[in-house]
Amino acid sequence: MKKILALLLSISLILCLPISVFAAETQQSLDSEEMKDILISSTDDYFIVVSVPKSEAETYQARLEADTEFRESEIQSALGSTSVSSRALPPGIIDYQTYLYKSDIRKAVDKASGAGTFDKWLAGLGWAVEIADIAGLIKLSKTANIFLLSANILGTLILWAQQERQEWWEAAYRDIINGDITAVRYTIIQNNTEYPKAWRVFERI
Repeated sequence: MKKILALLLSISLILCLPISVFAAETQQSLDSEEMKDILISSTDDYFIVVSVPKSEAETYQARLEADTEFRESEIQSALGSTSVSSRALPPGIIDYQTYLYKSDIRKAVDKASGAGTFDKWLAGLGWAVEIADIAGLIKLSKTANIFLLSANILGTLILWAQQERQEWWEAAYRDIINGDITAVRYTIIQNNTEYPKAWRVFERI
């Protein structure tokens, strides 16, 4: 009897497997539409990148450039969504949010170059840094550049961090270490309308 049950179970699994595989491949196909990333706003305090279907990207870009009101609406939608008090604007949800704090910078440097390296470096600078000092910090972190270090800490891809200038990131690191700002916050807001499919917002907070 046990052998018969085992045989029936095996047959059932064999019959169900192709259906499961087909369903997974179908879903992957639905989710695999090629996207294009567009930087819609950049200031000293934040920069916003949107993901738009490549087929709609040209139209969306043209509207951003021609319609100031639309562009401002898109910016406010993205910034409003990073606040818990305004989660209804737009109707998407915060899919991912993380922070780059001074403690994260210290951890990355100490992991690469040994415990206490960050504080020793900072003490050598008189406990305050300038933008020119950030190059030494990157060297101690043993990463190729500030974009890669930021992507590693924030848990994102380097291509997102590279949407903004190196100077923006260097100023952010300087200000975090000096205590002028608390962190850089990275938020992904998923949108349930046709496009943008998602906003990616990097903010100095």
